[in-house]
Amino acid sequence: MVGIFIVGTIAAFIYGLRLESLGWHIWQFGSKEQASQFGLQKYRVEIEGLKIANVGDDLSGLTYNEERNTLFTVSNRHPQLFELSLDGKVLRKVDLQGAGDIEGITHVKGNLYIVVNERQRKLMLIDLPDHVETIDVSRVPQITLGIDPVGNKGFEGASWDGRNNRLLIVNERSPKRVLAIRGFIDATLNQDLQLHVEDVKQAHAAFKKLRDFSSLTYHDATGHLFLLSDESRMIVEIDTEGKIAGSLALWKGFHGLKRNIPQAEGMTIGPDKRIYVVSEPNLFYVFKPNNI
Repeated sequence: MVGIFIVGTIAAFIYGLRLESLGWHIWQFGSKEQASQFGLQKYRVEIEGLKIANVGDDLSGLTYNEERNTLFTVSNRHPQLFELSLDGKVLRKVDLQGAGDIEGITHVKGNLYIVVNERQRKLMLIDLPDHVETIDVSRVPQITLGIDPVGNKGFEGASWDGRNNRLLIVNERSPKRVLAIRGFIDATLNQDLQLHVEDVKQAHAAFKKLRDFSSLTYHDATGHLFLLSDESRMIVEIDTEGKIAGSLALWKGFHGLKRNIPQAEGMTIGPDKRIYVVSEPNLFYVFKPNNI
């Protein structure tokens, strides 16, 4: 009985400090070369904890626009959308009237973006030309998915998969899920609504490794899926066969970090494989590959 109590106490201690994923990261990748095409174990932090001015205190979601070579993020307490330079400077701000609990954003093409409402499980297609300063989201094409309605543990992030012409969304937990949605864009462009929603089996390998899902990014060039966990402080890379190929720890002492990333809520990948992360309240991070 004493032994069981000690084991239980140690397990509770590890869980309380959120160390189980970090322990797995060290054990899995600390003593061998990762199969990652990115070489995540050799990434180094380039910008750490930059405070982005005038964006509020609850940034959530991040996407890269290849056509503009800029980043876009959202805040949910006072719903707004921000365009950022690659070094974290605010280039413009757009008010999202009536948006509610916005948690994710992804660039589709041109001026088209999809934003995600967590509580209502709503997807909204936004047209964002340069001159726009305010968008009334009640007037934009949108759809609500009645999937796993569990309060504030809903859709946390989105990523457009241009390789397969589908939208990927991530459910935070209860349960953790990654879903692929086809037909939403076509329906909003005055075509017949034929919505297809399916489970993304590629993500299953991360379910037991990460406590929650805060964001995701699909990398079109490789077909690899990247999942971000706020509670585990970890980014996991999953290859096309559904195997974990690499991980990047968001903990003090790893990859040159001087402090833990407090609450990572969004991530995306640039053309040179730099990884960009935003954390509540308003912090910005950049990790660069070893060869840059």
